[in-house]
Amino acid sequence: MNASSVLAYPASPSAVDENIIQPSSAFKKEVVKVLLAILFFIGTYLLLMATAVLLALICGYGGVMLMIAFPKFLTLMVGIGLIGLGVMVIFFLLKFLFRRTVVDRSDLVLVTAKDQPVLFDFIRKLAKETQTPFPKKIYLSPDVNACVFYNAGFWSMFLPVRKNLQIGLGLVNAVNVSEFKAIVAHEFGHFSQRSMKLGSYVYNVNKVIYNMLYDNEGYEETLYTWANLGWYFSIFAKITAGIVNGIQWILQRVYAVVNKRYMALSRQMEFHADAVAASVSGSDPLITSLRRLDVANMCYERVLHHYNEWCGEGKKSDNIYQCHTEVMNHFAESHGLKMEGGIIQVTAQLFGQYNKSRIVVKDQWASHPSTEDREAHLNSLNIHASLVTLPAWSLFTNVEKLQQALTDRVYATVTFEKTPDPVGIADFCRKYHEEVDLYTLDKRYKGFYDARNIHPFDIDGTARESTKYNGLEEILNETTLRLPFLISGIEGDLQTLRQIQQVASGIKTFEFGGERRSQADIPALVTQLNRELEEAQIALEDTDKNIFRFFHGKAIGQNEGDMLLDDYRKMFDTVKSTEAEMKELDRLMQEVGRLYQEDVDVTLATAVTNMIKRQEVQIKENIRQMLDAGHRLFCTDADKKKLQNYLEDQREYFNPYGFNSDALALFTESMEIYQSMIAGRSFASRKQVLTAQLRLLN
Repeated sequence: MNASSVLAYPASPSAVDENIIQPSSAFKKEVVKVLLAILFFIGTYLLLMATAVLLALICGYGGVMLMIAFPKFLTLMVGIGLIGLGVMVIFFLLKFLFRRTVVDRSDLVLVTAKDQPVLFDFIRKLAKETQTPFPKKIYLSPDVNACVFYNAGFWSMFLPVRKNLQIGLGLVNAVNVSEFKAIVAHEFGHFSQRSMKLGSYVYNVNKVIYNMLYDNEGYEETLYTWANLGWYFSIFAKITAGIVNGIQWILQRVYAVVNKRYMALSRQMEFHADAVAASVSGSDPLITSLRRLDVANMCYERVLHHYNEWCGEGKKSDNIYQCHTEVMNHFAESHGLKMEGGIIQVTAQLFGQYNKSRIVVKDQWASHPSTEDREAHLNSLNIHASLVTLPAWSLFTNVEKLQQALTDRVYATVTFEKTPDPVGIADFCRKYHEEVDLYTLDKRYKGFYDARNIHPFDIDGTARESTKYNGLEEILNETTLRLPFLISGIEGDLQTLRQIQQVASGIKTFEFGGERRSQADIPALVTQLNRELEEAQIALEDTDKNIFRFFHGKAIGQNEGDMLLDDYRKMFDTVKSTEAEMKELDRLMQEVGRLYQEDVDVTLATAVTNMIKRQEVQIKENIRQMLDAGHRLFCTDADKKKLQNYLEDQREYFNPYGFNSDALALFTESMEIYQSMIAGRSFASRKQVLTAQLRLLN
């Protein structure tokens, strides 16, 4: 055995209560409900199958008798059509037997024990601890993820199927060895000998129903081909389609019942898998990794976003994971988080300061419990183990080669016009921080202005008032810094209440501030929240005024009072024009969205496309002015090229022959870029004023 693998493998907790990994009463309760749902499905399916067989016998008998009694070409075709109708209905109910789910592995890299001896030894020990068969194969993926998967069809419910393990290098890049053990143990927990097997069975039942409801492309093509053989066959094809639609209507109701119960069981299975993981790794490693993986995934998406934009400039990363680490480091620095062993330390408080919602709706369709519920469950287990805080990379060999191989997989589907220029970590840092700095305000504002405009107020009247504050720190205290998030939370809660009120939501009860509430409580809560929202908005505006008064006092002392007033006026003009342009653009894009509905007649298409042509005259002029004024800073070179193509494009969006999809696509893409530039212009105006204010402190 490799010595490093012995040192890296964390010791398991001692004296773990075996009852911890036994299915809970809630688990067993959901199992009973799922079993009843499965029996309901089986009964419904058998009834549908019996009816389909009876229909096939009647159609077959009628078709044969018709051909014998009236041996003519027309009756021959009608007889065959009758027989085909019965066969096609039965085939619809049986086609799931021939469906095989194949996992797309194009972005995965297969590794072996020869390639990664330490990793394989580690997983072999973990499989033994969790009483799980060693994975059939182990794959590496580029993302922040870990999962167990297998190619499964209907018969996998009855035949043993070995599972494959997938490990995302984005995940490896963000956790230590103990956390890595806990995460993989969680995945093994779903399939361990101590885990209930029913979840897999229900999963396949769900797939059967889903296949008949939504996975019908091949079946529809067969019906279409049959219908095109002749008008006599098209009649029976239409009848078949009508019968199939009736079967699907029934199965949709069954699917809702089974899927709802499956999701409830799935949430309990997550708790059970967490318990299995805690039993071999302790509670803490899984808890600490839950929050960090959210941040790691967000940072990984940021890296992809930047490189996606740079692809248009003919640039690609030579190692995306070094960039991922840099973005995580920047995130930690921006949010005042600690770094231990090169790994960002994320706490629940980080997310709590942004999320001020007081409404909790138990999502009956969620397959996973909330992070908060999982943390509470793991804390209740209270299992402790010694930790190995080495980075998870210590389990891998030839790390840089692996990182480069998976980086290449990220770009596998990207087409470059010429050989792309590699972007090393030094170039990435420079380019990334240049772009981030465009949208970053000075830290002395503590994020108070980061995600909002400063609402216009009476500048001259406010300037005449004296300030009672001696420093910016006095104004930006804990209470005032909370205001933007408080307002966002209240607005979100009001939107949630409106959604709950809709009959289609099916939500009868929810929690508000930790108390159970019902539909009848909503009017009073809306009144309360609107009052709180008004108070918070007034407090926010007062804070903005206090900051302005403080800096205006400084400006007067340096003979720059009028200059600051002019800066604020220009910023408020930009805010007003931005809000007006955004409002018009939103209204226009809502109308454009109607073109993508199923039933679009000529009248609607003509009206909407004429509206586009009228309004884009001003839009194109706005884009030209923004590009000439330098606002191209807020779009990439590739975006600028698209905008130039749009400005020069004179094609009609709709004519008697149909839509010009290329022209519509260019319009939609250009409007997205235009919207980003409007927001960028507004931010630049805000940043200019806020930066100028801080110079007054020097």
